Amino acid sequence: MTERTSLRSARARLQSAQTYAEWLDAAHAVDHLTGAEAWRADDDSGAYHADLLRQQRDAMRQQRERGRAQELARLLTHSLYRNLADIQSPELYETALVGTKHLVSAYLDECEASLLWLAQSDAFEPGEQLRRFEQAERVFGRSALMLSGGATFGFYHFGVVKGLLEHDALPDVICGSSAGAMIAAGVCARRDDELHDLFANPAQIRLDGLHPAGLRRFASTGAWMQGEQLREVLEHNIGPASFQEAFVHSGRTLCISVSPTRVRQKPRLLSRLASPDVLIASAALASSALPGLFPPVVLEMRADDGGVEPYIATETWIDGSIHGDLPKMRLARLHNINHFIVSQTNPHVLPVAHLRAGDRGARPALTGLASTVARNQGATAADFVRRLSGSGVVGRVSTQLHNVASQDYAGDIEIVPRFNPWMYRKIVSNPTLDDLRFFILEGQRAVWPKLAMIREHTRISRAFDRCLALLRAQA
Repeated sequence: MTERTSLRSARARLQSAQTYAEWLDAAHAVDHLTGAEAWRADDDSGAYHADLLRQQRDAMRQQRERGRAQELARLLTHSLYRNLADIQSPELYETALVGTKHLVSAYLDECEASLLWLAQSDAFEPGEQLRRFEQAERVFGRSALMLSGGATFGFYHFGVVKGLLEHDALPDVICGSSAGAMIAAGVCARRDDELHDLFANPAQIRLDGLHPAGLRRFASTGAWMQGEQLREVLEHNIGPASFQEAFVHSGRTLCISVSPTRVRQKPRLLSRLASPDVLIASAALASSALPGLFPPVVLEMRADDGGVEPYIATETWIDGSIHGDLPKMRLARLHNINHFIVSQTNPHVLPVAHLRAGDRGARPALTGLASTVARNQGATAADFVRRLSGSGVVGRVSTQLHNVASQDYAGDIEIVPRFNPWMYRKIVSNPTLDDLRFFILEGQRAVWPKLAMIREHTRISRAFDRCLALLRAQA
């Protein structure tokens, strides 16, 4: 077998892999045959500052091995930040499939070892030690998983969550909009063991949320689908928890974006900090209420007596993707997030997202170009109509269209499922159980090529989490 034939075979195995182990075996073969394996072993690259990284690694190791806790703490305080020496440069993760430069991994190994060593050091008073780690963790920032809208395509998010969970790479902060809100709520309402059971038995998920309202109801409500049916399905899949109750149960922080129906109301990012008593099933319902498809929603909250009552009874809310598919600024302010892992399934964004993700070839390039042109022209046209129409129905609709077309849909790491144009015929339909299994597998497949990048980008944050858990247990 020639080298070219071997490479073609290895790439075919990448595309058809059913498990991460199969994918990783094929990825190692591809990296060996393309020379990426040798690239990883060579420290030199214009994409990052190898000498600075090597210097910092050696300095940390020296202070740790000599038992100099105070000096090591000062060194980490001065030098430990998320993108030191450009180690998060995308170019460092575009050559090899299984990982980046060995020097980057070695530097992160030493960061992790140094933090854990300091957390167990007796050179500080226990209270002082915890205070320093909490301050350092705030300065460094945190990662969040953001699940976009996407109608039926949103079920890809299940596979993304499964792929991250299986490799201990699922962030504790998960934000969702529209279809992503449904998935995020269901995930954050469950502990890890409950999620593993859900993925092992996906038939327990109800998939019949879309039920036509009929022409008579459409004429009176303007919605093609029954909101009651979707509410029932979401309450089954998510449960009765509020944002705070879900956090206490799972340890995960859930954020859901909702858009207003009133002109002078503002979009909101619901979370355990901003709206602890709001029921997450009602938030997911509101975030999924696409105008024309579902009626607007009055949010519900846990009352003082344990019952349920309206949350801001005078306001109704609609699809979160309209104003904030990826509400990064609000998430940063609320939860100290400065690193965004985006699972992108929006039908109008997928072609462009594939270009950003580095897909090669004529078809993704042409599809992405056409999509970009259409979005830009759509945003311009919607803005023109909005300026002419004032605050009436046409003005509100054009404003919503402009907001959708002009948003920033990019993340620090983007997880994008393979582009399948034939799936657009199912964009607004109830998936079958076989469809769900397909979405889950494709979501996992989208994670696997990004897994090394996600692990390395989040290693220091996860080390902080372990250190803080250790110190708080001792306090």
